Parts: sequence; structure tokens; C-alpha cells
Amino acid sequence: MMQIREIVLYGYNGKVRHLPFSLGKVNIITGRSKSGKSVVGDIIDYCLGGDSCNIADGVVRDNVAWYGLLLQFDKERVFVARKNPDKGQQTTGFCYIDIGEKIEVPEKNDFASNTNVAGIEEALTRRVGISENLNIPPKEQSRLPLAANIRHALYYCFQGQDEIAAKNFLFHHQSEDYITQAIKDTIPYFLGAISEEALALENERSILKRKLTLEKRKLEENRYLMGGGSERAIALISEARQVGLIDMSAQIDYQDYKMMYSILQEAMDWKPKEILPNSGMDRLTFLQNSLQEMRSELNEIGINLDNAKRFIGETRGYSSEAQHQKLRLESIGLFEQLDFNPGKCPLCSGTLEQPLPSVEMMKASIISLDKSIENVTREQPKLRKFISDLEKEREKKREEIRALEMEIDGLYKQEDEKERLRDINARRGKVIGRISLWIESVENDIESDALEQSVKKIEERLKEIDGILDRDSVEERKQSALSRIQGNMTNWAKELHLEHCDNPYRLDLNKVTVMVDKSERPVPLKQLGSGSNWVGVHLITYFALHYFFINAERPVPRFLFLDQPSQVYFPSELDEKEIDWNEVSKMYKFIIERTKEAGGKLQVIVVDHANLKEGEFKNYICENWWPIDKNLVPNDWYE
Repeated sequence: MMQIREIVLYGYNGKVRHLPFSLGKVNIITGRSKSGKSVVGDIIDYCLGGDSCNIADGVVRDNVAWYGLLLQFDKERVFVARKNPDKGQQTTGFCYIDIGEKIEVPEKNDFASNTNVAGIEEALTRRVGISENLNIPPKEQSRLPLAANIRHALYYCFQGQDEIAAKNFLFHHQSEDYITQAIKDTIPYFLGAISEEALALENERSILKRKLTLEKRKLEENRYLMGGGSERAIALISEARQVGLIDMSAQIDYQDYKMMYSILQEAMDWKPKEILPNSGMDRLTFLQNSLQEMRSELNEIGINLDNAKRFIGETRGYSSEAQHQKLRLESIGLFEQLDFNPGKCPLCSGTLEQPLPSVEMMKASIISLDKSIENVTREQPKLRKFISDLEKEREKKREEIRALEMEIDGLYKQEDEKERLRDINARRGKVIGRISLWIESVENDIESDALEQSVKKIEERLKEIDGILDRDSVEERKQSALSRIQGNMTNWAKELHLEHCDNPYRLDLNKVTVMVDKSERPVPLKQLGSGSNWVGVHLITYFALHYFFINAERPVPRFLFLDQPSQVYFPSELDEKEIDWNEVSKMYKFIIERTKEAGGKLQVIVVDHANLKEGEFKNYICENWWPIDKNLVPNDWYE
């Protein structure tokens, strides 16, 4: 346990101000405004390793040189002190710590700095009982792992003036950046949801993962030396696929070394295809010569055919013209009726210098022309038959040439296939040789078997640790703890007559607030009305948490600092007639009874404006700063 025995202020004037507290009881500091009540909580937080000094500029910052805190643990005391930051600064690294069974507060601040803020934090974390721990975020989240320490435990020990009646946040510093996530990450440890051996298991897992990486690397290196390792096997599989030794569609797990080894072994069963003797080249030469001859003959036939067609075209032209002229003359019967003097013009009867041919001569010419036409016509059927024979011979020759060309193409393809087969056999043979060398090397590898067994054992242990650290089991233990806390919260809500107190009150750590489970719907803290309800919710939550921490012996300091819990009942500082003193009295009765029930295991320090004249309140006042000469810092320090 950790409680506060005393706060001490060391003035620049050499004077010392002691503020002692009773252990395991309620300690009330009552007083007027600006007497320094709220500064008490800031001093405690600063001395317990706070990042900055939140004490406002004024009397305290101007007159105090060092702040000290005497803490009581089960079997020892710890005195911590921190230097007041210089003007314009919010923190300092000058810290002092002293540890002993019965040490007292030093009467002078002549001690030299012997540690820093991190040293104070580490010492208090260890002494309050916080074991090594680590919250590792889920893989899909990017934030860093977080280890719970004394600073995280203090979230459940303070309720500042602006926190105890807040409706939008519940815990100390929760309104600051990242604090809500820090509470979510660390509260499972403080609730005991994370096993005490969790960090040891986390460390073991970390060590095993590192060892697994080294063993796998060593295994790969050993395999590489013997046969090239997995990389060589993957390369050989790729080569074998390219040459057809392994099916391109085959599914291969390149992380499975044994599978790759087996596939490469199967590839070695390949046998080369037989290639027939090369007997087609002579035939190819013969066919090429025959083809050349036939093409020459085809050309000759073409020439003869062209000449015959040209000749028949010429005769056809002559006979056609002669026949045409003959028909023109015969159409008028000119030759049968001609009878004229050849020496005179048949039109004008004039004497001609050159006499016309005689009629007999013209008739003889006509008869001769007619016979010539008959002779040409008689010869044309023979030419057409000659041309037809040439065309048939040419087509036949073309078919013979096509047959030769097809046979030659077939021989070429056959030779290409043989060449391709020779090439693929050669390529496959080279790949088979490399695979054979690799397999032979792997089969001679004895050390790798031992390394494989070591890797297998490490992987099995990692799987076992993952099962122990399963987040589901952590969540179950967390919910079990919250259910016990919920019972006290619900009972105490009824005692304080909080809104909807007939329904269960519970702490929701997903939203980091308090929920009231009404039958229609859950109602969060921020939707509960009035400041008295908000204060009441904060009180029942903090006391329920501390009851759980005490009963479960969790490593959380056993003190609770409350700053002005009655503020919501004071409409104004000067108008005390409107104060509902019964409500204030009921609230303090609740605080005192809860502290008594803790049996000395919980210390409560309250600073408040309230000063009840009746009841037990006055029995727990440790400082009364209502008189004008009573303050945290004595008047004679600055007057």
C-alpha cells in the first residue's frame, strides 16, 4: 500500500511548512477561497513524478523553493522532493529521494539532487507493487505498446476541482490528449485481467520470436551452403516450369521447403523423347529438283498458251473484218448488177485518167476474199482444241507442283520438330542436371533436420503462449472485475439517491464513462441531470474501484484526493442560506463511512470550501484555513 504521511514546503527564506495527514482515514482541509486548498493536490501530483508543475503563479510559486512528500509503504517510507521550477518554466530535473524504514522529513532543503523524474517514477512504480507489464495493441492499430506505471495508477487517485463534477469525463486528466486511450490500455492490468505472468510470457515470446528468426536464418544458410536453400529451390522450380518439367498451373507453397523438395524430385523422373534418324534430307533434295523442273515446264506451257491465244486473236480479227466488208457489199447485190465502162466515171460519165477495175476483176477479188475467210474459219476449231489441251496440261502441272510443295513443307516441319525436340531435350537435360545436384546436396544435409526440429518446438511454444495471452480470456477477466465493481456502484447510487438509482450502474471501459442500464436504453453519465448526480457518480465509481483494488490487492496507491466535492451545492460563496446542507452532510457521511469500511487501507484527503458544524465532519478536519492568518503558505513567509 502507499499513503501520504506528510506534505512539506521548503521556503526560500529557509523556513519549513509541515502538513501532516492521518493514515487510513479521512483528512479534511477546509478553508476560504485563495487559501491554497487546490494547490495541495498539485503538489502531491508534482512530487509523484508529474511532467509539469501545475501550481499557479502566485504566493506558493514565489515563496517555495522545494516541495516534499513523505510516503508510507508497508515496511518502509519514501521521501521525495522536487525543486520549484524557475520563473517562466513548468518543470525541472532537480529531484531528491530518500528511502528508509523510519525516515522523517528533512528539516532543511540542503539536500542535493540525486535522481530525476524518471528515477522517481521507476522507484515508486516498483515499490507500489506494479510488476513489469506491457499492453500490446492489436496488429491493425499503429500505436506503440504501453507499460503501466505509477503515473497510470494515479488516474484513480485524484479528482480535481474541475473533474469531480464533470459530466463529459470521469477520470483524472481524462480531458487531455491520449489519456483516454492510456486508461483503456492500462486498466486491464490494474483490474488483474492481465495475468502477473503476462509480461514474463510476453518476454519469453519476444525472445522465442527472435530465436525463431535466427534458427530459420541458420537453417536457410545451412541449406544454401548444401544446395542453395529455398531461394535455389524456387529458382529451379521456375526453370523446370519454363521447360515443361512442372505444370505451369501447379499450386506450390514456396514457404514449404519439403513440398518444393518433393516436386523437384518428381521432376527428375522425366525421360527424353526419342528422335528418329535423319533420313529426310535426300528426299527433300530430290523433291526440290523435281519442283524446279516442273516450274520450268509450267513456264514453257504458259508461253505456248500465250502465243496460241495471241494467234487466234489475230486470225479472228482478220476474218471478222473481211466478213464484215463482204456482208456490206452483198447486202445491196452490187456485184451481180454492175455493168459500166471502166474508162468513164459511173457518176458523171467523164473520161478517167486511170480507168476503174473491170467488173470481172472486182468479182474475182470478192470470190477470193470469200475463200480466204472460209479457210480461216475452218482452222479455228483446231486452235481452240490446242489451247484447251495446253490449259489442261498447265493445271495438271500446277497440281503436281502444289503436291511437291506440300511434301517439301511437311519435310521442313518434320525437321523443325526434330530440331525443337532436340533443343527442349537439351534444355530439360540441363535443368535436370541442376536439380539432381541440388537434391544430392540436400540429401547430404544432416544438420538441417536438427534445426527443423528446433524451429518446430519454438513454433509450438509460441502457439501455446498465444493461447495463454489470448485477448478473449483477458476480456473475460476484465468483465468479471467490472461486474463486482458494478454491484457496489449500484448499491451506493441508491444510498445517495442518484438519478435512475433503481437501475444498475456500471463502468463502461469501452467508452470510459458510467452507464445506467435502464430498460429502454443505457443512459451515459453526460445525460444524467444536475451537478449533484455527476459528483455522486464520480464518488461511487472511485470508491468502488478502490474497494476492488484493496480486495484484489492490486498495485494502486491507497489514497484518494478529492478537491471541493461540495462545490455544486454552493450557488455562491457569500450566500450560504441557499446551500443544501443536508445534501452536503449526506455526501460527507458517504465519504467517511466508505473510508471506515476500508479498515485503514484507504486514505482520503479532501480540500473543500464546506465547513459543517455538526456530525462527524469536524472530527476529520486536519487543517482549518478559514481564519485570515491560516493558509497553505504562512503569512510571515511573504508579509
